[in-house]
Amino acid sequence: MAAAHASLRTLLFVCLLAAAPAAMADSPVKVIFDTDIAGDVDDVGALAALHVLADRGEAEILACGISSNNPWAPACVDSINTWFGRPDIPIGRVGEFVTDKPIDSRYARAVAEEFPHDLPASYRVPTAEQVYRRVLAAQEDGSVTIVTVGFLTNLAALLDTPADDLSPLTGAELVKAKVKQWVVMGGVFPEGHFANGSGEYNLKVTPDATQQVINHWPTPVVFSGFEIGEVVHTGAKLADIDPASPVRRGYELYNKLTNRNSWDQTAVLYAVRGASDYWTLSPPGVCSVPDNSQGCHDWREDPAGTHRYLIEKMPPEQVAAEIESLMITPPAKK
Repeated sequence: MAAAHASLRTLLFVCLLAAAPAAMADSPVKVIFDTDIAGDVDDVGALAALHVLADRGEAEILACGISSNNPWAPACVDSINTWFGRPDIPIGRVGEFVTDKPIDSRYARAVAEEFPHDLPASYRVPTAEQVYRRVLAAQEDGSVTIVTVGFLTNLAALLDTPADDLSPLTGAELVKAKVKQWVVMGGVFPEGHFANGSGEYNLKVTPDATQQVINHWPTPVVFSGFEIGEVVHTGAKLADIDPASPVRRGYELYNKLTNRNSWDQTAVLYAVRGASDYWTLSPPGVCSVPDNSQGCHDWREDPAGTHRYLIEKMPPEQVAAEIESLMITPPAKK
């Protein structure tokens, strides 16, 4: 009997050793979240979903960057971060590539004024590329996922940065060393444009930055195209959560707590959980942006390509239910 117990203990020990690497592999996805929060409200839902994924140990939010030209956007983001118990997440503003026309918002100023935060209602914060360099330099190689759900202004600025006291690497070299993948909410796949010939919004507002980043980004890229989030509708259930939530308030001001398309949330969900049962990944290929494209792009399959895009798999209503369940979950740290 003693021998049998000893054998059982040995078996259990071996099983625990075998399970250890799998447990260690389930580390949080390190995320830099770059948003044009201000215009549409899906940015608010995406940031909320990302925080809940962080609450569950699936993600770690390293930094947030603002790509929209709105003076209240940084404080709006900080209000949401503070609500979720993460007031110290570094936030950077858009810099050199900013559009001349300010981005109006139905909610950014109100959220910034009504909810606690410690950022000024202005651009008196570091530029996003400065924040990203500092954060990336401190990470292990190949460990960071960057998610953009807005314009590509900040990433263009990052690629252009020279070596400095934060890192001996240029921006492009730093990205290549530290970034595992870039997830983009943008584009129309595989066509590259809408039926009327126009380009997708996130890619056409700052076309020079779009061309620079997509054509020269040095790591694998996955696109969540317009068509993916267009059919995923979320937001109405926020009416049932705490009225003191800045997430609820954002949707209340934007569309009176009705559903909205979930373009940005799909990019966040993929960045943290992968395609899973939600989507299928396209075959590898190359997405390229020609001169004077105004947000349009070309797609060609190429086995050696490092670009892919999401293809619908799970019914959009089920994806919406999964995303909205994240959006309405209260902060774990409050």
